[in-house]
Amino acid sequence: MSGPEQPEVHQSAAKVAADALGVFVSAMAGIEQATPDSAGFWDRMCEAVCGTVAVQRAVLLLYDEGRRRVRPVGTFGIDRDRFRPEGVGLEDAPLSRVALEQDRVVDTLDADVAGEDGRRDVAPDLKNLPEGALAYVPIIAGGFWYGVLIAEHRDDAPLAEADRDALWIAGKVVAFAAVARRATRAQEHARQLSARLLLARQVHEQVIQRLFGVGLVLASGDPLAGEGLERARQEVEAAQVELRDLLHGPDLQHSPPTALRLGEEIDRLRRALSDQIELRSTVEPGVEVPLEHESLAQSVLGEAVRNAMKHGSPSVLDVRLARKGDDAIALTVDSDGARATEGHGSGLGLKLAAVEALQAGGLLEFGARGEDGWRVRLLLPSHEEQDEDRGAR
Repeated sequence: MSGPEQPEVHQSAAKVAADALGVFVSAMAGIEQATPDSAGFWDRMCEAVCGTVAVQRAVLLLYDEGRRRVRPVGTFGIDRDRFRPEGVGLEDAPLSRVALEQDRVVDTLDADVAGEDGRRDVAPDLKNLPEGALAYVPIIAGGFWYGVLIAEHRDDAPLAEADRDALWIAGKVVAFAAVARRATRAQEHARQLSARLLLARQVHEQVIQRLFGVGLVLASGDPLAGEGLERARQEVEAAQVELRDLLHGPDLQHSPPTALRLGEEIDRLRRALSDQIELRSTVEPGVEVPLEHESLAQSVLGEAVRNAMKHGSPSVLDVRLARKGDDAIALTVDSDGARATEGHGSGLGLKLAAVEALQAGGLLEFGARGEDGWRVRLLLPSHEEQDEDRGAR
């Protein structure tokens, strides 16, 4: 009997491979033209999976290693607005975590997931997910977690083995697309960093040099009058014009917007990292990050955590938010274990955040502290200073 069955096995495997190839082609289409975080790209990925496998609706969630959060980036058959853009912490995503840790498709109708009456007794990872039977597909490549695709079945029966295999392979293909997108994003970050460094160089060579010359004249103590006074005025006006022209260049990428407050993100990170590291936090009474700088502050916090975990073996992360003088607030992240691995340093994310902090009127500094410590500190203007600036204008 094994002879007649063998062609069916081959035919099923060939179909799975063909379906995965269809997803692969869709993944690669237009990858260089789309922006690094293009929702349309991931929407097409979800559509490709739904078009080749027996599922009708899907949402794709990418994993943020630093914040241990999965957030929706693409959907098909369901409105993305139904989901919070911040997503959900991995500690509150039981089925996603199982799919990623075990690298398998988790079906909510599986015996180890469903209750005695066949219904789900595990809370869904995100509010407003489809009510039908769901499959959690791991997006993993080379042991690295890229995210989870949650798909709704077309019927109420558990997934057939062939469909399960097809979804698992499709997940690998989506992971490959995520790798390619990450490379594209890294190139874009490098381009942005080069553009910002060029901006800093132009400001130094053009604006600063003009103002430096005026400063030398003023420092001499000689009174300015007549031609000298006019020349100083012209230099200051020229510096203003050059600075305005430089700052009105192409808009560069900033931290993504967020509806969370920094305190909420700190509490969530403490829970998410509780099994790996102790996270301590201190917030000075009455001190909070201005709303317009929340995304920057949370981005710096995430990068600080990511760098500490990647370049060392920390046991403690100490996060503090306090007032710095009369016109600034400071977000400080200290970690130990910086010398546990060689070559501890800062990533591209911190370098970009440093430039963004300057554009926001603040300052980001990072470096070694003590024998094995590493510090990241973000200084931002306080509400009072910003209100005074607006009143002066």
